Amino acid sequence: MTDPRPVVPPVPVVPSAPSADHDRSDAPGGARLGWDPGQPALYEQWGVASPTPKRAMGSDIGVLPELERTETTRRPLWRHPAFIVSAALALVAVVVGAVLVVHAVTAEGPPAPRDLALQSGSGNVRVSWQGDDVAWSVFVVEPGTKPVDVSRLVRGTEVWIPRSAGLYDADSCFVVRAAEDNQGRSVPTDAAARSDQGAGQVCLGDAG
Repeated sequence: MTDPRPVVPPVPVVPSAPSADHDRSDAPGGARLGWDPGQPALYEQWGVASPTPKRAMGSDIGVLPELERTETTRRPLWRHPAFIVSAALALVAVVVGAVLVVHAVTAEGPPAPRDLALQSGSGNVRVSWQGDDVAWSVFVVEPGTKPVDVSRLVRGTEVWIPRSAGLYDADSCFVVRAAEDNQGRSVPTDAAARSDQGAGQVCLGDAG
């Protein structure tokens, strides 16, 4: 059995505008986001757009500041550390070289015998001299013959050579020089070579 009453369609329910209590931050329940004055509304009335535009999610402000391009000034060559070190090493080398040259020019030569004298007796000959406390070498030299080394007979600053050994004759000369500074050098036979080696010479013909 059907109901004879007419069917009435349902009436749509329109949400009401928020009351003044919703705008108050001290309303019961605490403050509600989006309801404070000046804030974007988080709601829209039925069929009416929000009068406050919603804030964009992004931002136009950059995270890092813009770097300004600066002009770089090139350092002069003489201010580079490598140049300074090279110049200092060159200066040290020049100073050391100058010191060595001065030392070589002003340095004294090898020790030279002084007051060289010869005394000839019937059985021997004695050669004596004055000089530094160094080892001395003595050679018997004659024109056209090989020098004879008699340094083993040297005692201090003198040497005694027996005639019986046959190491000299009336034309012989005796060359005295420092041993250590002249190792490996030939026995000087002229005045220039003797002066270069600091050697001295005395001959039997000069003996008084």
